[in-house]
Amino acid sequence: MSDREPAGTPQKPRLLYIDNLRILVISLVIVSHCSITYGGPGGWFFIDPGNAPGTPFVLAVIDTINQSFFMGFFTLVSAYFVLPSLLRKGQEKFAHDRLLRLGIPLLFFVLVINPFIALLLQAAGAPLPLPLETLLNPITGPAFGPMWFVWFLLLATGVYMIWTTFCPPAVPGSVPPKPLPGFVAIAGFGLLLGIVTGIVRIFIPIGSTWLFNFQLPFFPQYIALFIVGIWAAENRWFDHIPDQLGKACTIAALALIAIEPFFLHSVLDSPDGLALVMGGIHGQAITYALWEQMACVMIITALIWIFSRRLNVQGPVTRAMAADAYTVYVFHPVVLVSLSLLFAGVALPQLAKFAIVLPLTIAFSFILAHLIRAVPGVGRVL
Repeated sequence: MSDREPAGTPQKPRLLYIDNLRILVISLVIVSHCSITYGGPGGWFFIDPGNAPGTPFVLAVIDTINQSFFMGFFTLVSAYFVLPSLLRKGQEKFAHDRLLRLGIPLLFFVLVINPFIALLLQAAGAPLPLPLETLLNPITGPAFGPMWFVWFLLLATGVYMIWTTFCPPAVPGSVPPKPLPGFVAIAGFGLLLGIVTGIVRIFIPIGSTWLFNFQLPFFPQYIALFIVGIWAAENRWFDHIPDQLGKACTIAALALIAIEPFFLHSVLDSPDGLALVMGGIHGQAITYALWEQMACVMIITALIWIFSRRLNVQGPVTRAMAADAYTVYVFHPVVLVSLSLLFAGVALPQLAKFAIVLPLTIAFSFILAHLIRAVPGVGRVL
């Protein structure tokens, strides 16, 4: 989903920890979609019909923690490679490569993968969700499914390229780097982002789907982190997180994660349930937006620090998985839907199916991606 060279000059050593973070984030994408399949909040191609009524508490906890940061993290990491790639290739070649790597998989998903999933569901007698009923829905536009994110990256990169024509970026290292923000600044950024998100959700609650399957209640985070990713690349912030800052953000992240189940339990026990945190003028919705964005910035900072310090190494398996991560994103819906249809008739509790299907989906998705990328020419795109 991005060029894999590190920020800066081509001679810089490869940032293996970012590759490893990419493996983690794509796995979290699969966790989220598998959770929805077995009763977690959200929409997906196939929901197991054997699910018990209501939202399982464990899946609700997993989803809310996951949703607080994982797609924002994907945006941040993708944006981190935009500037160095643009400077290295020049605008024309950069634009060509981005259209190739993002546009072709997007079209392939809409024209091939979506209809294929529709055939799978029809063959199993399962209902078609709205995104699969037509290839071009008059309300939501093309049936992008999870590829809305690739379309967003295309749009965001295009806007940034227009910006650089008026404000050309400085080559990293040619100007003194801006210092990495401290803990108070990072917390303040999370608080501000939470306030903006809460205001947006008064008018556009969670669950509202826009054109191209965009869920605008989450977009303040995505837009902000795309910009932060550009700044981080300009100043190489990812490489120099002080231990004191990393530890403080890790402690804050763990504290925010620890309080989330108690807050969610109180919400699920109320008559209105999860509707209270979706949006509108509710104290719970504002509180959730503030928690979500604070958790986002703290978890992301903590993970970058931990991975850069402890996980900046790769073996042959993780090297291959990192290279295959984008392909996994494109093709994992086929694997997940196929496996969940296979287990649909199995008399097991929701959480048991989730515990079985999730690791199988992750494993088979990476295997399938590796086989696909082994086809001559495919590696240029995926």
